[in-house]
Amino acid sequence: MVTSRRGSARPKAAEAPGLRERNKQEKLERIREAARELFASKGFAETTTREIAERAGVGTGTLFLYARTKEELLMLVLAEKVEAVQAERFRTLPTQAPLLEQLLHVFEGFFRLYAKDPALARMFIRELLFMEPGPAGERMQLERAFAARLAGLVAAARERGEVAEDVDLEMAGFNFFSLYLTTLMGWLSGALGPGDSWRPMLERSFALQLKGLGPGAGTSGGNRRRRS
Repeated sequence: MVTSRRGSARPKAAEAPGLRERNKQEKLERIREAARELFASKGFAETTTREIAERAGVGTGTLFLYARTKEELLMLVLAEKVEAVQAERFRTLPTQAPLLEQLLHVFEGFFRLYAKDPALARMFIRELLFMEPGPAGERMQLERAFAARLAGLVAAARERGEVAEDVDLEMAGFNFFSLYLTTLMGWLSGALGPGDSWRPMLERSFALQLKGLGPGAGTSGGNRRRRS
């Protein structure tokens, strides 16, 4: 009988980790949604972690298992969406298009995302720029990874003859990201106007940068073969 009872208990024990994982994911979603709602309605500075925990239906101790600070909670709200946009933009990249068109394709996805909730996006970008050292280190890793993907686009463009052979790929990727960030901040602040007003500014900034990467870069004729 003891053996039988132990045997029947094994399936329940095997099911426990899956149940725990589902509960963990459900709590994470409640915390993310509670943070999003409170940040949008009260503002980032005025919202407390206790309020987020209460709205999510969890204790503050449980909340801190998912995010140590409000800044990390803000990351929970938007970081996942940002990463999803990045993946989708590179997956649908027009691989045969000139580098300028590819860059605009990639960054258009982020502007569309932030246009859905500009107020929350402003908080997100502001807090990312001025995070404490710990979270900021994690942010820098994400930014470097993204800049590396941009550098990959420049490398492919170099193979197509659009940019010079001696271009510093890492710095080129970082420069494109910096131009995007500057344009994004101007757009979110209202300085560039609403809607797609970001596009002309970003396109002109990228085109100017591309002129420094090699003859014909950033133009429709930029796909000439590189010089041997």
